[in-house]
Amino acid sequence: MSTEVASHDRSPGDVFLDGSLPPVLVRASAGTGKTYRLTARLLQILFQGAAPESILATTFTRKAAGEILERILLTLAEAADGENDAALEDLRRQVGLQTLPRSMCLQLLQRLVASIHRVRICTLDSLFTQLAKSFPFELQLPPVWRLTDEIEEAWLRERAVDSMVSMLQPGELATLLSMLSKGETKRSIVRELIQIVSGTYTQARQTAPNAWTQLDAPTAPDDAALTAAAASLRLSQPPQKTVRAKLDAMAELLESRQFDSLTTETLIKNYAKAKRDGEEPKLGRSKLPEGIDDALGALYAAARSNTLSLLAAQNDATGQVLALYDGQVAQLKQSLRTLGFDDIAVRLADQFSRVDHRSISRRMDGAIDHVLLDEFQDTSPAQWQVLRPLAFRAADATVDPDPDPDPEKPVRRSFFCVGDTKQAIYGWRGGVAEIFDAVGAEIDGIESVEQNTSFRSSPVIMDVVNRVFQNITRHNIADAATGGHDADKATYEAHAVVRFAKRFPDHVAFKDSLPGYVRMETCEKIDSRDSAEKTQACYELAARRIADLARAAPGRSIGVLTRTNKGVAKLIFLLEQLDVDVSQEGGNPLVDSAAVDLILSALMMAEHPADGRWKFHVDHSPLGNVDGMSADYVRELATERGIARTIQHLAGVIAPVCGPRDTTRLKQLIQLAVSYEPNATDRLRDFVRMVREKRVERPQSAAVRVMTVHQSKGLEFDAVFLPELDGSLTGRPPLCIADSRKLTDPPVGLSRFLTSEAWHFLDSPWRKAFGRDAAGKMTEALCLLYVAMTRARQALYMIVQPCKSDDKKPAALIHAALGVDTDPTAGETLLYEDGDSNWFKC
Repeated sequence: MSTEVASHDRSPGDVFLDGSLPPVLVRASAGTGKTYRLTARLLQILFQGAAPESILATTFTRKAAGEILERILLTLAEAADGENDAALEDLRRQVGLQTLPRSMCLQLLQRLVASIHRVRICTLDSLFTQLAKSFPFELQLPPVWRLTDEIEEAWLRERAVDSMVSMLQPGELATLLSMLSKGETKRSIVRELIQIVSGTYTQARQTAPNAWTQLDAPTAPDDAALTAAAASLRLSQPPQKTVRAKLDAMAELLESRQFDSLTTETLIKNYAKAKRDGEEPKLGRSKLPEGIDDALGALYAAARSNTLSLLAAQNDATGQVLALYDGQVAQLKQSLRTLGFDDIAVRLADQFSRVDHRSISRRMDGAIDHVLLDEFQDTSPAQWQVLRPLAFRAADATVDPDPDPDPEKPVRRSFFCVGDTKQAIYGWRGGVAEIFDAVGAEIDGIESVEQNTSFRSSPVIMDVVNRVFQNITRHNIADAATGGHDADKATYEAHAVVRFAKRFPDHVAFKDSLPGYVRMETCEKIDSRDSAEKTQACYELAARRIADLARAAPGRSIGVLTRTNKGVAKLIFLLEQLDVDVSQEGGNPLVDSAAVDLILSALMMAEHPADGRWKFHVDHSPLGNVDGMSADYVRELATERGIARTIQHLAGVIAPVCGPRDTTRLKQLIQLAVSYEPNATDRLRDFVRMVREKRVERPQSAAVRVMTVHQSKGLEFDAVFLPELDGSLTGRPPLCIADSRKLTDPPVGLSRFLTSEAWHFLDSPWRKAFGRDAAGKMTEALCLLYVAMTRARQALYMIVQPCKSDDKKPAALIHAALGVDTDPTAGETLLYEDGDSNWFKC
């Protein structure tokens, strides 16, 4: 079990008698020097004589991995400089070695540079690829395999679904689709199947074959009981006309055996609530007549049986579809010799559940004695199953013990894990923040260290962050935490909010004299039900405020963080209209350029000659002046020269009339075509689709950078604007719910989603499984808000739509937590302000 210790209780260089460093789990809040701590640990290990190839340090992005390696090399180079005494002293403090000689820094630097190819500071994807190449036969990998990207994965998914549909008999397919959609008719069979596969396959592929059959449906009351119940409801004599009408309607449903509409029926929900609370059921405020309790019980039992039977059938059909899909997509990838990152992780997780560490050491040309895991809160269960044997060996000194332990020898083994569960924003791609806590329970003797002093933000920013997240329980979303029931979604969400606030530590600013400013205001109030108009008003005010600040504080970095990619594109457009020099993190599809869109029209004209839209676009453009320009012209060009040279030729015609921005996008289109050509298909529309979907960054740097909150992870800005705080907190429900009894292991059961209004039909274990998912979504929403607010060094500007104080939106949550008495429903109103508005002049 883990033990909590303060970071200053133990010197970073302390070593156990057997030559190992104690295993450490660091909970590092935003801006508290997470990378500094990890590089310090890595340098300690190297200074104590460990071979570079015996160290594994993983993180989630190439940028972060490069930053860690760069920081290590620069730190050593500066400390080795004979004229830089300050750098040497800083390094001594960092690694806890007060007598560290300068010569040792130079020697280590030379050793690292000489063996740089053996230094394992990498992403998890890179590590897993290396491991897969070490176990090719055990993992049944195709020869000369390659990795796919997201776009190719989508294509392969569609081809596998098409194959699956073609292999089924019409009757089988109709039955399967009826079960999948609970009897509803769907317009597109393929689209429905792709949606199901996209939303469930990743979770399902590690589970047992019977995972989809773990939800049991109870037997419905027999015909005699249903007929008697209908008669009892009809013979009852309530005084209220509304109650009379409702009971007659329920009796009719019982008589016709039509129970589908009962899933969300108010009377059914009232009955379930009354029974669990020991009260008499009501319809609104009206009491129900006496003598019909048995009839209501039969009605409820029929509704429950029908709802869960449909869900069980849907689960069974989903399991069948995924089994068929798994066979088709595996065969397709094997024939094309391709694998996705998820494929590698799942195969490795299965293999590493049986492999011993000696086999891993032999295959990887040496033992990994030191494991350092960065951003661990974003690790998925499958990823941890791969890392677990490496981590356990590094943390356990009893594995291959040294027969003659000597403190003077190099450090034998060590385990270090750093992350922050408050920044767990990648649940949508499999990350499970609770694994961070589970590791503390699985590794004996691990020490848990907290870091809550921010070296990034001003005291004003830290004060607002503390006020918001320690007081979010002021919003009525937390009320259901008291007296709630496990059948109510609100109960789980409330507990998640309360737990987040209770665990939120005090954040302290190291730079206590750094000026700061926080402002929260509403945009113009739009009297319309159109949410797009309200969002546009928010964007327009944000763009004006950003433009004003960019002109007033040139050279200051400004981060504009949105929740959606659509918001990124709209804000870039608005800012460019205001002549603001702006760049985009993460990129946008190249079709944001009219020149690129024109070339794609030419390709689509060749692909679909009968479709006049593409020909009209080409004819009324510079391409229309090319002699012989037609669908046949473009097709022959692509056949003879290939896609890349065709694009280059067409771009050469357009470029003379393009501005710098479109010229840059044309060059990027050519580069994309060159990389696409080795795996090109005969269909030009495949390339067109790839261009329309693949995000490519514009190679420009600017003081104002627009991106999603997810893309801002690990970044910081002098000022941050949050113009998109008005959407739903938790977003859309998932297609699939997993019943995971142990977070670090695969789920034991899976089920399709059931509306929260019908959770009372579920057995307790499944109610809790659905509830855990709801709580996880709420926690992730709070994490996303935390990440957004803590990117700011000195200024934070929050621009929101007018809203009600009890709305389940980030804006209402922040307003309630700050405890101000301003009216959030008013337009163009300053809701909160703190600090110096001229912070950039100080």
